[in-house]
Amino acid sequence: MKQRRRGSVIVVVLVLITLASLLLGRFMEDNSLELSMITHEADKRRLRADAQSELELAIAVIAEIRSIDLNKIHAVSQGFEDPHAYAGFPPREGLEVTFEFEDESSKLSLSTTDKNGLIQLLYSLGQEQRDAERVADAIVAWTSKKYESIEEEATDAAYERAALSHRPARRPIRNFEEFRTIGVAKEFFFDEEGRPTPLFEAFKGCVSLYTFDRCNINTASDAVILSQGLDDKQLAIIRERQATDSKRIVGTPPYFRVTSEVRQMVGGNAPLQRFDDEIQILWVRATVKEGLAQCRTSALVAIRSDITFTAPVADPETSPSIDIKGSTKAPIIPKTSGTSTASAGSTTSTTKAAATSTTTPGVEPPTSLGKSTLGGRASSKTINYPFQILAWNEDNGPAKKPPTPPPPK
Repeated sequence: MKQRRRGSVIVVVLVLITLASLLLGRFMEDNSLELSMITHEADKRRLRADAQSELELAIAVIAEIRSIDLNKIHAVSQGFEDPHAYAGFPPREGLEVTFEFEDESSKLSLSTTDKNGLIQLLYSLGQEQRDAERVADAIVAWTSKKYESIEEEATDAAYERAALSHRPARRPIRNFEEFRTIGVAKEFFFDEEGRPTPLFEAFKGCVSLYTFDRCNINTASDAVILSQGLDDKQLAIIRERQATDSKRIVGTPPYFRVTSEVRQMVGGNAPLQRFDDEIQILWVRATVKEGLAQCRTSALVAIRSDITFTAPVADPETSPSIDIKGSTKAPIIPKTSGTSTASAGSTTSTTKAAATSTTTPGVEPPTSLGKSTLGGRASSKTINYPFQILAWNEDNGPAKKPPTPPPPK
């Protein structure tokens, strides 16, 4: 009898131990998941701050180089391709940093390009002359108040008969998705399943939705240069000058400082009216990686103060400001080289001879910001920011996918 009782006690103890083990395992699993989530969130915040600091460093380097070199930025080869090398200090230990620079002003401003310019651009991208004329006609009709398309598929009546009846925008195009609704153009820019065609991707790479008068010949693509009337021989001369391994004159940079240099090389009668020698608007991207975590911060920086957004929506029936090209007179962005009010957050970066306080959207400022200097003196709550930020975006996706576990045997 006693042996049976002893056996029952052992069974009960084993059951209790099993339950306790299950509960402890579940508790550890929950805590592990919660700890992982907290760690991931902390890593993301830290990397976000790192990415914004790296972006600020790149902008500060660009600003310093611009102030040194006749107040102009021509190309990445001017010296800002590696901001850390220029500034003289590496990123923090364990952080992998890459920078990308894309000159938005290497493209043609779509809002200031007329029908003939669109035809020449599409033709230089490989489209047949007749098809280029049809697409250009439809685009101009979509953006202009006064112009009526000669193509049946792009007339007002055709849009009204569509499954979803609508009218032409009668203003500058503000998003590349608008081309899905433009008659004729959508047939060449998208396939039957709605995917962008190679022609459309090439077209997007050659036009900008921002308004500026001329594009940078230092960074313009072959298609953009050829679309403005230069021939293959003149293009080859320009590319030879830009080649880093070419036999240039000692002291001559691989970019043009003034457009008169281009004219001297390719001929005095060369059609260079739409070209400039400097970057006006630039995408600056900083990507930081640490382990599997990654954060990428991008800013569209207006190097010059006369860059404008596309015009606001106007009523084509009542607004006389919409001209034959479909552009409107947009307000000029105020200069930002003077004093400006600090935004909601800031980081600070320094380069060789200049230390400039800067602000970055989304970063909480320290409590001491704008209150005192290193010497203990009271300082202003305003900062001198060198450029206008036109667009800002962030991507906190993983740097790479974790390895796929092997299939079960």
